[in-house]
Amino acid sequence: MKKVLFTLFAVFAMSFCAFADNTDAYTVDDNAIEQLFAQSSEMNVSDIANLSLPGFGTENAPSLSTKRVSPWGAWAICWVVGVFGIHRHYMGTSGPMWLWYTITCGGIFGIVTTVDWVVLLVGAIQDNISAYCNNAQFFMWL
Repeated sequence: MKKVLFTLFAVFAMSFCAFADNTDAYTVDDNAIEQLFAQSSEMNVSDIANLSLPGFGTENAPSLSTKRVSPWGAWAICWVVGVFGIHRHYMGTSGPMWLWYTITCGGIFGIVTTVDWVVLLVGAIQDNISAYCNNAQFFMWL
């Protein structure tokens, strides 16, 4: 514990000792910043979604609704942090499903998460969890 405290104290003390040799290089030109903002245009979220930048592969990129969800990945996420409903978000469930899992302590005290885990394990073995992807029901297997 003494070593940790000494290390933290040393890092804290060295942070006050750092200084720049050339302070003129670190000035801010307020007029240039104001001019930059005056020349800029406002964008909405829909403008950003429709923006196609060359060289970034946006024309061949899968959309959020058509991405392939890994069955083993969904099962592993359910196994590790299933009580928070993160696996449902990974599988495309929109909305506050993670909140319902968290409030109910893992989906009715872990029962829903356990059934999700088993269902995803069977789906991963069969390599087909498409019935559970983008499913907005709390009990995704019904």
